Amino acid sequence: MKGKGPVFIPCLTLIAACFFVGDAAAFRNRRSEAAQAKEPLSEASKQWLEEVVSYIITPREKDVFINLPTELDRGQFIETFWKKRDPNPQTAENEFKLEYYRRIALANKFFGTGGIPGWRTDRGRFYILLGPPKEIERDLTSSVSALTMSQGPKETWQYWDLPNPKLPYNLEFVFVDKFGTGNYVLEQTLRMDQGRNEAFDPNDLTFQFDYLENVAEAMKNPFENLEKLKGVITTQVTYNLIPFQYGLFSFKGMEKKALVPLVVSIPYASLPTKRSGFDYFFSLNLTVNVSNTPGQVVFEASKDLNFKKTATELAGLLDTSFRFQTFLSLEPGDYRLHLLILDNYSGKIGTSHQPVSVPDLSADGPAMSDIVLSTEDARPEGRSEGKTEGLGTAVSRANTERVFRAGDEMSVFFEVYNLSLNETTGLNRVKAEYVFIQAGKTLARIPAPPIEPSAQKDCRFRTSFLLKSFEPGDYVLRAAVTDENSGRSVSREIPFTIVAPKQPGSTP
Repeated sequence: MKGKGPVFIPCLTLIAACFFVGDAAAFRNRRSEAAQAKEPLSEASKQWLEEVVSYIITPREKDVFINLPTELDRGQFIETFWKKRDPNPQTAENEFKLEYYRRIALANKFFGTGGIPGWRTDRGRFYILLGPPKEIERDLTSSVSALTMSQGPKETWQYWDLPNPKLPYNLEFVFVDKFGTGNYVLEQTLRMDQGRNEAFDPNDLTFQFDYLENVAEAMKNPFENLEKLKGVITTQVTYNLIPFQYGLFSFKGMEKKALVPLVVSIPYASLPTKRSGFDYFFSLNLTVNVSNTPGQVVFEASKDLNFKKTATELAGLLDTSFRFQTFLSLEPGDYRLHLLILDNYSGKIGTSHQPVSVPDLSADGPAMSDIVLSTEDARPEGRSEGKTEGLGTAVSRANTERVFRAGDEMSVFFEVYNLSLNETTGLNRVKAEYVFIQAGKTLARIPAPPIEPSAQKDCRFRTSFLLKSFEPGDYVLRAAVTDENSGRSVSREIPFTIVAPKQPGSTP
């Protein structure tokens, strides 16, 4: 038995070797035959893969699609691709597919430039993936941005409360047109996390779509609203279907620009609503356009305002106004401000076209911001940008009508800039006085509470007055400030009105 082993084993090994060599050859032949039988990708398949679904197809799906042998297989793959993403197979339409193609069409409409289709641009990519931003802001002046250190017009998009809970609540994308071609390139991506701005990798984004949102929500588009406002500006037609008041204030900003808060108030009683159960839903869009004297647009912004109130809450608000604030950044000069308020449910709009003058607050010598008058119980209902918390809080309470009731507590807020510092102490010394005037006659002079000297060249004044002793009528408040180190003074005036106090049980 042992003597036969050496003869048997080599024979068995040879047979096995022949078997595997033959099997490998057959396998290679079959692969070669399959490769020869594989149909090349048609132009339609290439376009679908490289253009239509390039932002949403997964690497695994792409690999499978490329290696399918026939166009028939690829057609079946495409059908399955969309079925997998259909959020509601019970309906006749695939809502995901419809929304995706709609976004591509709108991206091509709004962002195409210089022969580049809109879907290929950075803005087109994010529009397709995330849908229209909640807010867009365009600074069309060509200057170096302190945020991005890039020169050229800048566009900022903000998203919040996206359907995917894995994404940050607040995302901000900054695009810059570096070469003046109209092609805005992604410059910076930020996420808001626990009050801090942090960098965010845009490659982590996936297609965001909530098919349960109602039609009005899905069709809202700030870019469409900007186009609509351009038509309103061209015709200079004023619409008052949604009445509103606004206040615009100039404060010292960065890069020799003025920070210009805009506060809008709209009576709740004039706002259309959509009711669901015990809740009332509001859906508005605020669109702003600022043009210079030659008529060139220097700033644009469009912001969606969506909120709800219970029936009980709304009943207590019908004699008050919805309030919203945002910030503009403008160089000193004369402008024309165009505002459009659009109700997304009813299509009703309100407009305003007014001249605006922005002072130079960075010049030599003391300068003052605009005066902001407010009532202590005023609060902004809308989402506001906390770019300057102290300033933002004060301005958000602005009484845009400047109408107070006798007995109200009126708050006065303003800032002073470019104060001189004492050569010995290195500190400022500043005092202010309030003068109440009616029909050209001075009624009272009230010194402002003293401000402790500091090494800062800017300071703020905030003082409250109880309007008990004032009769109903029209008044002017003058705030006069003296830089005691230089002896130079500056002052500002603002008109306001006092009406009779509200009687118990009376209607407003």
